[in-house]
Amino acid sequence: MKKKALTVLALVPLVLGTIGYLFSGERTTSAIYAAVALYFTSPISDAYNAYIEIARWTAPLVTATAILRALQNVWESLRNRVALFGKKNSVSVYSDMDSRIRFGKDVSAIYPGDKLKKYAHEHIIMFSTDEMNLQFYEKHKKELAGKKVYIGVRDIECCFLNPLEDVTVFDINGAIARMLWKEISLWNKEKNEFNIVVWGSNTLSGEIICTGLQMNLFSNKQKIKYCFVTDNSNFLIRHSELNLMNGDELSYLDYKNPEIWDAVSNADIIIVSDVVDVETMQTLVVKAGESKIYYYSPVEGDAISHLSFGNVVAFGRNETVLTDENIRCGALIRKAKKLNEHYAKFYGSEKDWNALSGFLKGSNISASDFGEVLSMLNERIGEEEQAELEHIRWCRYMFLNYYTLGTPANEKNRDDDKRIHKDLIDFSELDPKERVKDVEAIRITKVL
Repeated sequence: MKKKALTVLALVPLVLGTIGYLFSGERTTSAIYAAVALYFTSPISDAYNAYIEIARWTAPLVTATAILRALQNVWESLRNRVALFGKKNSVSVYSDMDSRIRFGKDVSAIYPGDKLKKYAHEHIIMFSTDEMNLQFYEKHKKELAGKKVYIGVRDIECCFLNPLEDVTVFDINGAIARMLWKEISLWNKEKNEFNIVVWGSNTLSGEIICTGLQMNLFSNKQKIKYCFVTDNSNFLIRHSELNLMNGDELSYLDYKNPEIWDAVSNADIIIVSDVVDVETMQTLVVKAGESKIYYYSPVEGDAISHLSFGNVVAFGRNETVLTDENIRCGALIRKAKKLNEHYAKFYGSEKDWNALSGFLKGSNISASDFGEVLSMLNERIGEEEQAELEHIRWCRYMFLNYYTLGTPANEKNRDDDKRIHKDLIDFSELDPKERVKDVEAIRITKVL
């Protein structure tokens, strides 16, 4: 849009000059030629009127601006090449936002906006919308072939994405949600019952619910009541078949329902995942009492951090989410890859991580995430209970990815086309061989 506006402005002197010379009696071709000459401060006609005078002054400004922009582009290109020259670990980050990524000292990074820089070894695409990211990738797909590419997504669920060759998809909301629940760490608290309110209608809100349901499993006696305060019915519609498989509960209230304030008052933890106005936050603080409120705040300096009372904690800061560890070389992804290699070895599944669908990658990531939780529960619960919790997590992952209980016609465990699986049942009802698989799974994920 900005480029188009500049192009239009650059043509203004040409149009005005042409009109002026036509009014002075010049033929059309001569008028255009004379108007073009004004860009080079070389008038070829002595004709004069207001149109020509305006064009005579503005045309050289356009020329000077174009020269300066060209010099600026040359300088930027030279500066970027020097910055990356001879560096084995060089990254180019493409974005329309001022979102700096925290890299290690051994990494050289450049931020060329929407200008592709092929000489970087690796490329991170992280514009403000998923559509812009994918459009940029498709536009430069041939030039990026064979290079490592990382694409950040916020709104598209990874299970819906087809595999992209040599591309790693970075789920920004997923990273925020995982970091939040690890900070809250219900599994390290001394009780089994919690009331949790998640307040928000954006994609992040749904991701926080999904991630929490898969990570917050620490006892077969637990009872977590999640209350989702939202005016977005999409989550409820998409997950109408969700079965939590234990004593946990998930309820929904819209913003107009007065019962939301009772839910807030009785909550142990409130998570505000939308960027809300100060007045709403002040009401939440009053109703929450001593309960902790986690509120989404991507950048520092928000007004809420200056409230004089209330137990409020910011989460989702760009400086902690947008890190090289999260995007390119996350320990969680490395564990997920190793877990997938194990499954490929024993069950004959796909070994190549890049060839996996978003659904299968997400499955390995979810299992690896939960493995970190289980490693903290070793001294509190036995292996059989851990295996039961792993089965519940797996069932929830399947339900959240639109699978339902069903027996495939081919007598196999699953039918991915119909999204049905015969093992979405209680752990006690599983075939003994399947229960053994759950035990093996937790042993693997805890040591990766």
